Formats: sequence, C-alpha cells, structure tokens
Amino acid sequence: MQLRIWPPAWLTLMAALAFFTDRLLPGLRLPESPFYLTGPILWVPALWIFWHAVRKFRQAHTPTHPFTRPRAFVVRGPYRQTRNPMYVVALMVMTGWCAVLGNPATLPFVWVLKKVLYRFVICGEEKLLEELFGEIYRDYCQKVPRWI
Repeated sequence: MQLRIWPPAWLTLMAALAFFTDRLLPGLRLPESPFYLTGPILWVPALWIFWHAVRKFRQAHTPTHPFTRPRAFVVRGPYRQTRNPMYVVALMVMTGWCAVLGNPATLPFVWVLKKVLYRFVICGEEKLLEELFGEIYRDYCQKVPRWI
C-alpha cells in the first residue's frame, strides 16, 4: 500500500516544520537579512506557473488531483519545460518560505519536500501515466525533464 497524502499537505507540513525549526534555533537566523524579500520574488512566478498548469488541466477536462485517474495527457504550457510544474511551484513556495524565515536551518526542508513528493506522489503518477499513455508518455519523458 502506498502512502497517499495530497501534495499541499506535504508542503504545509514542511512549512510548519521549518517554522518550528526556526523558532527552536533562532540563533542561526541571518541578522538583518535581505533574504526575506526572496520569498515574494519566488511566490509571484510560482503563482503564475501554478495558474497556467491548472488552466491547462481544465482545458483538457482532466483532474488536477494527483491520485485521480487522468482523462487526458497534458503537454502544453508549463508542461513543455518540466513534467512537474505544480511540484516545482511547491518547491519555489517552500524555498521562499525558508528565505522569509531567514534561517539556514530551515533549508533542508526544501530537500525533504522534494524527496517526499518524488517518493509518494510523482513515482505513482509516472507509473500510471506510462500505463495509460505508453509510448507517447515515454517519448515525452525523454524530451522534457522532471525538474527544471
């Protein structure tokens, strides 16, 4: 049985762990750090990418939920640059959150988020897409990277 936790829940969990890590280790915060500006700088394009990714799914009349069987194979918009734009968005949001906190001790949670998304979401999605779309999906994987 595979652990099925919705990706925004993983993001929320990692963001909360980063927050509590920052509170437990305040001495590691960067003093007067301008890095807090990085958060909004990352979040604006992340929202744009997310909006376009969701829009492409809706145009194709296929669900966006990762544990739902897709009705179409989406390869337009942000899916031309990465196979996982919504997960790239999650990593951008998490990186921005760590920057806002200004504590280097929170950065490992970006890596952990990437690993859990890969292990518990992306692996299952890729297997299902290969079963459903076969050679078309394998060709797409050869041309488009998983991450940017």
